Amino acid sequence: MSRMLLVLPWALAVVVIVLTQHLYILPYALFLGVILVALGHVPRYHDHPARRTYDLLFLAYLWAIVAVRCRPFRWSAPVELMLNMSEHIGFALVIGLLAYLLFLLLFRWPPRHALVAGLVSFNVLGIGNEFFQDAMGGNVLQGFDRDAWKDIGMNALGSVLLYVIIVRSHRAPQTPVRT
Repeated sequence: MSRMLLVLPWALAVVVIVLTQHLYILPYALFLGVILVALGHVPRYHDHPARRTYDLLFLAYLWAIVAVRCRPFRWSAPVELMLNMSEHIGFALVIGLLAYLLFLLLFRWPPRHALVAGLVSFNVLGIGNEFFQDAMGGNVLQGFDRDAWKDIGMNALGSVLLYVIIVRSHRAPQTPVRT
């Protein structure tokens, strides 16, 4: 995916965030945009065969967040809970994958070390995110509430899923290609 095709959907997501006045999402979108641009300048990522898939996955996640957070309507409480849980599992899968790729391709760490470092970094980021959300809500350092603990748990569950996916994908048997 060319850089322009990568920047355009990102910029449109930022415009939707600003127009709907859900500005608390803006730091996340900016962080993801900076990371995507930085990754695009890493030759090992730029030449990676799955780069386009990863780029689309990262942008799809941003748009999923925009769709979930900026929509003008609300669902029932159980549906809202499931959307929030899915959002946090997706947060772990996508941002954990992003962190893994940064350690693997930018710092050239071995895959297993990059995976562990990426998941630890992501979970530290997830806990920091809960502090950030508390600060935005005016509840600085009051201790996590039930919702924050649920979010941290969903982040951990998503991390375990990502770990299993990546480890299994590296162990997958290679099938011969017929020509």
